Amino acid sequence: MEINPFVVEIDLISVAILLMVRYGITERASRLREVHVFRYLVDLSIAFCVLNSTGQFILSTYIPVIKIINGLKIVTCICMGCSWFLTVFFITSTSTYHLRKMFIPILLPSLVVSVMAIVDVLSNLTEPPLDMRPHVWILLNILTIVYVVSASILCLTKARKCTNRIRRRSLYLLSGAMAFPLLLLVVQAKFYDMPITSPSFVIVTLFIHLTSLRRRITVDEITKLNNDNKLADYLDAITQKQNPAKRLFFVKIDIDKFKAMKKKYGGVAAAIALQKMASFLRQQCINRGSFIARYSTSSFAIVTECNDFSEIETLANRLIATSATSEELAQGPWPITFSIYWSEFGTPTTKTVDDLIENCTRNCYKPSVDGE
Repeated sequence: MEINPFVVEIDLISVAILLMVRYGITERASRLREVHVFRYLVDLSIAFCVLNSTGQFILSTYIPVIKIINGLKIVTCICMGCSWFLTVFFITSTSTYHLRKMFIPILLPSLVVSVMAIVDVLSNLTEPPLDMRPHVWILLNILTIVYVVSASILCLTKARKCTNRIRRRSLYLLSGAMAFPLLLLVVQAKFYDMPITSPSFVIVTLFIHLTSLRRRITVDEITKLNNDNKLADYLDAITQKQNPAKRLFFVKIDIDKFKAMKKKYGGVAAAIALQKMASFLRQQCINRGSFIARYSTSSFAIVTECNDFSEIETLANRLIATSATSEELAQGPWPITFSIYWSEFGTPTTKTVDDLIENCTRNCYKPSVDGE
């Protein structure tokens, strides 16, 4: 028996990281479908690492034990691929209707290959060779590739259809992360003895976890306003269920010379300026029922439904007039001024959420102090 200590060390580190992720999931978050399936994915990844290291300590003369461990590793890998795909599906989808129709096609290949692996183990339990038959390994690799590629294609498809660039960026990143294991499969095939599988599972699992966590963070840490995630969800929802009797407007408030002032006065002063600007906007919109968010470095958004554009003019004029006498803005790290832009959803040039955000800079109500 020859133990590879590097394999055992990598597996122990992987298990430690996965356990921290597993027990870091709160009870409230575990009620979400995506988190519920993700927890199964983490459990399966831990099981694979444990089985992989356990096999290092089994004598080659214990053929039945080695075959059982190899069979369990195959079944675990198949279940991981399926859980991987389902986790990505729940992260990227708002409806499970299509999943219910495809549930059997998704699970059936996993069940078939798992049964084949179990039958292969039991039928030759005490006879060499120790490895599985070639057709089982081939089916395992094909099925794993299918699940990984399907998850990546699902993210790409959702990204291409997404009309919100804030959400689209995260989908493209998730798609790239899903394709990462395919590269490692090629490397693993060339360098068979390298312990690549366990670390790759951990890396991608952590990326999925971080993506899921980021989607659930909806409050900006500095200003305590809604953040870009909440803005993306809100715009997607309100543009699909817009009140036909109202007009939907997107107002962008941008702090003047913010990058230059941050460079001059420092990050702490910049954070204070953002907080004062957020407080000012919150006070001005307190009775309007408007949605306010900070969605980039120095930009704030006000999304509101109005009967007429005159309401937007009234809001903008009030912001301009009040800011001129505001002690809060004047007594910041520097005298805070801002520019105002607006756009309306549903016009010939703003048919999507992307258009709504990008085109607002074409309609300047109040330019910046330097005229840019």
